[in-house]
Amino acid sequence: MSVAPLQNVFATKSPNIQRTIKHNTPSPVQHPPIFTEFHQLNGIDSFNQILWEDYLTDPENDQSLSRMFAEQIKNNLPQIEASSNMSEEEKQKYRDMANIREPDENDMNIYKKLLEAQKYDLGEGVKKDQSKANDLILEAVDLGSLDAMELIGIRVMHQIGYTQLQEQGIDLLSLFADHPSNTNSIGAYWAYVAYSYAYGVGRPENQEKALQYWKKANHLYSMQIDPTGFIAYMMGKMIEDKNMNNQPIEDAMQYYKMSANKDNIAAQQAVLKLLNSNKKFEDLTYEPELFMAEHKAAKKEKDAFYTLSELYAQKEWKIYNPKKSIAYLNQAIALGHDRALLDLARYYEHGYLVKADPAKAAELYKKSLQQGNPTAGILLVNLYENGSRTFKADAKQAKIWRAKATALYKELGYGDVLPKADEIRLFNRMY
Repeated sequence: MSVAPLQNVFATKSPNIQRTIKHNTPSPVQHPPIFTEFHQLNGIDSFNQILWEDYLTDPENDQSLSRMFAEQIKNNLPQIEASSNMSEEEKQKYRDMANIREPDENDMNIYKKLLEAQKYDLGEGVKKDQSKANDLILEAVDLGSLDAMELIGIRVMHQIGYTQLQEQGIDLLSLFADHPSNTNSIGAYWAYVAYSYAYGVGRPENQEKALQYWKKANHLYSMQIDPTGFIAYMMGKMIEDKNMNNQPIEDAMQYYKMSANKDNIAAQQAVLKLLNSNKKFEDLTYEPELFMAEHKAAKKEKDAFYTLSELYAQKEWKIYNPKKSIAYLNQAIALGHDRALLDLARYYEHGYLVKADPAKAAELYKKSLQQGNPTAGILLVNLYENGSRTFKADAKQAKIWRAKATALYKELGYGDVLPKADEIRLFNRMY
């Protein structure tokens, strides 16, 4: 997310929102769908606790996955810079990901505000005071915290009896969703804004606009931004209640299943309700994914062709079709999918979906290795060293390709010793 332009937008809009939340007395008028039933079964306190765990991070002790990932890339940057298999554009992406900004005084002040807000919200050592907690979060927003802005937007949406607060929550979340720099950003805000238009909560009901935001939420959904499971639950309900995008009811089931952790009773009941309906979901496990992949394939998305190849490769399903699977895999290869070529090589080595042809597998492994895939080198070396029933071992070729594979392995920062083939993780479905 691009911070600078967003802050400019917030500077012009957030003061009015802030005064409304702080000083106006909201009137309980409406009990909106989804939120009400969710919190009747899942307590608001446990929801807030999980939300705090996700949004409250000590800048001086940031153990988040994104931080650890950035540090790992930073450690491997010398090897990445020296790589001859990466374009300058690819290298720049890694440089950007490795650019870790160290916390400053303002970051610490934001953290202190949010830490105090958490104490008032959860009643930790002080009298519980949600209004005071909201005030402190807004003070963190004043200091320029985008996380605090998203947090307050989500929090006030979940104060289910107050329509004014929900309207202000959507105002805040819309700033994220409608900013051009966030067009392809993963965030909770897409689903909340879709909901507001779908049900007329905080916005006039408008199904066309709801669908616009719902499609974004569906395309960019990630469990990383859904620690409470509420977003997946809400996405499923919008399919079931509003026939969103004419998605099959199986898609709602998939969202409910993602949401139905041990603490999410609402999602568990939604799953049971659908299982008790006339639909036989146990026979339709592939249909939602197939539906989505076919739509994405029409847009020439390489991941969609790879997914279709996987789906048609499953022997236990009635759609099993080896020819289709290989055809889609070749389309994924043509579009540059990073794993598809390696898959095809494995298929030819083991006779999976195609007639076994280890010699052809070796050539495909070489091509994949030359494209920068070290796993292909490991499997190629294994094939030359050990041979197979129809492929003669070749110690000379094994030595040549071991040197090349080891060089790439080292260049990518994985170490000096090439693993054995049986030490790497292979596709479960192949064996």
